[in-house]
Amino acid sequence: MGLKSLRLEKGWSQEQLATISGLSERTIQRAERGDMPSLESLRALAASFELSHAELRQRIETDMETPDMPANDTLAPNTPTATPASEPTSPVLTTTAKRLLLGGAIYVLVISWMALMQAFAGWDPELLPVVALTGGGFLATYAFANLGGFSESDKKED
Repeated sequence: MGLKSLRLEKGWSQEQLATISGLSERTIQRAERGDMPSLESLRALAASFELSHAELRQRIETDMETPDMPANDTLAPNTPTATPASEPTSPVLTTTAKRLLLGGAIYVLVISWMALMQAFAGWDPELLPVVALTGGGFLATYAFANLGGFSESDKKED
């Protein structure tokens, strides 16, 4: 039973509880919403209900469900479920994959720019294949080395 239930059990409004406890209505509203009041406010509220502040604190902490929250056994549509702490989550793309994608995008831009310069500015046609093969080789080597590559078990023993 939370603070709101205790208040309604006594038949008090929030304004009446605020007057009895000497607190503001806003403090009462926050406490009923589930925000833990300060120790001084907790003592004033506990005295109003003729409870110890520890007992009132326990009642507030255990009453976490409010009318606008779904019940414990149901979730609202599209509500993400909590991942157990024992299962670490991994990012969708690792840093290496991000670097590889960025490198690939830059490679495509450079090759496209060079092809346009060859077609419209009269650049040497032999330059494009050299740059394309060199850049592609660097990207392939980076991808192979960082996204798998050979493991120790793949090496042949001589």
